[in-house]
Amino acid sequence: MELLMENDYIRIFHISDDEMIYVELLGSIPHEDYKTCFMAMIDKGVEKNIKRLLVNQSTMEKSGIDSKAWLITTWLPKAHKTFGDNMKVAILLSKNLFTKIGGEYVIKMVRALTKMNINSFTNMDEAKKWVLS
Repeated sequence: MELLMENDYIRIFHISDDEMIYVELLGSIPHEDYKTCFMAMIDKGVEKNIKRLLVNQSTMEKSGIDSKAWLITTWLPKAHKTFGDNMKVAILLSKNLFTKIGGEYVIKMVRALTKMNINSFTNMDEAKKWVLS
């Protein structure tokens, strides 16, 4: 596992054998750091020619509504244009109830706006098994 990016809120890893980017989101993420992380996912995904994305939000406490809106209106169209519908995305949901609800909303929007293969989980083993299947 190769560390590609790290700050107080985000860690992005490349797992070459699985053609996957693994992202850990930590604590309460400021909007600019949120945007930086998600844009880095695209850039690193292209650089590493990934087929899978595993986002671990389990320790994320919150991100603002502005971040979720940006994710849906700006990041999602760019990610979809870059990776198409073939990207497999597993989201390990936050343990924080309100953050979990926000994550589920974003997943619902991804499904409504694309045909990306995305699924949510509350267990890391299940998320890994699914994304690698």
